[in-house]
Amino acid sequence: MKTLFDLIHKKNTLPSGNIYKKVIKGNTYFYYQYRENGKNYSKLIKENEIKTLLDGINERKEVEKEIKKILAFGNREIELSDFAKEYTGYLMRENDVVASFEKGLLVSGNNQLLPLVFKRTKFLTEFLKSRSIDSGRTNSRILRKILNINVKDDTLVSLCSYAASITDNYWFKPKHSKLKYEDITFNNDMFFETALKGLITIYPKKIILTPELTTNGSYEKGWKNENGEWWLYKVGTKEEIYSELFFSTLFEVLGLPTAHYESYPPFIKTKNFACNVNFEPMVYIAGDNEDSIFIFELLNKINHEIALDYLRLIVFDVVLYNVDRHNENCGILRDRKTGEIVSLAPNYDNNLCLISRTKELNLKKNEGFLDLFIKNIRKSLNFKKALQEVSFPNIDENILETVQKRINFYIDIDFKQIKEFILLRYNYILEEINK
Repeated sequence: MKTLFDLIHKKNTLPSGNIYKKVIKGNTYFYYQYRENGKNYSKLIKENEIKTLLDGINERKEVEKEIKKILAFGNREIELSDFAKEYTGYLMRENDVVASFEKGLLVSGNNQLLPLVFKRTKFLTEFLKSRSIDSGRTNSRILRKILNINVKDDTLVSLCSYAASITDNYWFKPKHSKLKYEDITFNNDMFFETALKGLITIYPKKIILTPELTTNGSYEKGWKNENGEWWLYKVGTKEEIYSELFFSTLFEVLGLPTAHYESYPPFIKTKNFACNVNFEPMVYIAGDNEDSIFIFELLNKINHEIALDYLRLIVFDVVLYNVDRHNENCGILRDRKTGEIVSLAPNYDNNLCLISRTKELNLKKNEGFLDLFIKNIRKSLNFKKALQEVSFPNIDENILETVQKRINFYIDIDFKQIKEFILLRYNYILEEINK
């Protein structure tokens, strides 16, 4: 039995409309009438074309009956087409083909527009890994049950929303599909409550595409559309919310690029920073290698200024004790039309910094995370010289107190300790850089 997706794809290959005849001055003419892109068309056809066209129209009607029957019996299972299951089709940028794949292997592609991951690998699954919902999240499992998704592989789950994402305009089009970008873009936040809170607020009677299936990460989170803008909500403890707010607000006060965060206890939310550009995570470029010197060297080959911006970001990671700057929560931004690399992505996802894990901050210079970074500075002369090129802003107690006031989020903490912790680490790193 063909799956629902196979039937939909089959329907899209068959002609719609009807055939009618006109008698004009004793002569009989046959016309094919159909609708396309919201407009009605009528085309004169030859008598020997009638049977083939009529057979196609009738076959489409039968396929439509099968689709209706499946949906009428409440079978809303998202079953991928055979081509989707074997990763055969096209990587699209809106309605433009960027690359073609046969059984997951890159066959051809536009080097200027291809996601950067394909400079490192030729496999589609590597691209899909970073845009697949984490099956380890409890609410992810609930969402799959509600949608009756019948595949377990995370990369295949992402294809249930055609691998489309809120943060770029790429998507995967299975072979023979006639879908357009307008057909698969997200126009609802119907499963926001499920993805974020595990609540079952809707049990759909038809297939509904959702951005939740292509949002990765281990924390429960969900996309909400607020007045035409997408906001990502994430679960967090008070300590995590405060830490996230402090890091992003510090960057705002210093005039450095950052995603904007707002508290919404017990959640924190951030506005999509990639609504007009394409975001590509660092894992596309560096894979699983998270060594800062290695990543700097890779970025330096692409763009020197971006590489320096990355160095500034990781210095602040060390200063604010952000031990979670992995290759999925930093990246680059690209122009959606030309593919040009625009900048480093703004700072985001810092919920595991500062007091998120302990309120007793280590006020010694030989703290492990700090010490490791100092060793990197001493180990690589090129790394140190590059750090000396970075423009580091001035930070003092007044700036940190300004940040604290702007946060407007109450938590019982020793702020004096936080100030001392940040200033000690920042000044120590700058001294080491400038030696």
